[in-house]
Amino acid sequence: MGIRNRVISPFYISHPFTLFMYYTALFSCIFILKNPLFMLTLFIACCFLAIYYSGMDKFLKSMKWISAIGAVVLILNVLLVHKGTTVMFYLLYNPVTREAFVYGIYNMLMLMSVMTAFISFNTLLDSSRFLYLFSNILPKTSFVFDMALRYIPLFKKRATDLSAVQSVNSSKKEKTIKEKIQSYGMHLKALTTWTLEEGMDTALSLKVKNYGSSKKVHYTRYRYTIRDILLLSIFATFTLFIYIAAAIGKTGFSYYPVTDCALPDGFGLILYMFTVLVIYLPFVSEGITSVKRGLSKIWLIKH
Repeated sequence: MGIRNRVISPFYISHPFTLFMYYTALFSCIFILKNPLFMLTLFIACCFLAIYYSGMDKFLKSMKWISAIGAVVLILNVLLVHKGTTVMFYLLYNPVTREAFVYGIYNMLMLMSVMTAFISFNTLLDSSRFLYLFSNILPKTSFVFDMALRYIPLFKKRATDLSAVQSVNSSKKEKTIKEKIQSYGMHLKALTTWTLEEGMDTALSLKVKNYGSSKKVHYTRYRYTIRDILLLSIFATFTLFIYIAAAIGKTGFSYYPVTDCALPDGFGLILYMFTVLVIYLPFVSEGITSVKRGLSKIWLIKH
């Protein structure tokens, strides 16, 4: 589903810098806005992005470990932090407060939002687009960052390949715990050696090609359209607005000793409306394009 949506998506075919500015606005909201309602809204947007552009299968596989990490963060915050005035119950003579629980939910949503956002980030800003943006300015830094982004998926894929080979070659007799540990150790050793050797080959190949010594030529040339300029202006203006609001102290939220009301009012309500409008703008664009495409099909059928 994700591949099909990328092919027909007007947001996916946007200029890479437009996509980069969108994620700049998204991550700025995640790290600056402290209200748990804002964070819940951002987390839902990150989930929609991951499902639509990367596919449901990839999203569900990633959410297994993302949810586990989020749950650990929430539990640790509730059990280790005892600040707050509203005690819900006592656990081993230690108070579990509502304020610590709400703050744990905020930390959980913030961490899960960041990790979920990177699912769609790796899809929309793939290796070629990321290097297109930064290889001329910061050739070495951009290449190292790009390698770091693709390292974990590549490591997991190779681990799966080695596991499949190991299962074919190994005997089917039941192994002891010691034998399993030795087998996993050899597996990890082979996987690490494989990755380091390929990294050295890649480095030597780039050195031979004089990577970073001259202006880089790209296979794909991207051009700005009117829609790109409009979206870029919106995302850049909103990001600046978020930083100004943070500088004047309008994005804070008090959790201790008493948690503020999560429902925004006044300037907070305006900030929330702008956040929803900008962060969910790709889905509005996708919806308008789908409606236009549907109307065009109906017109073609009738004529």
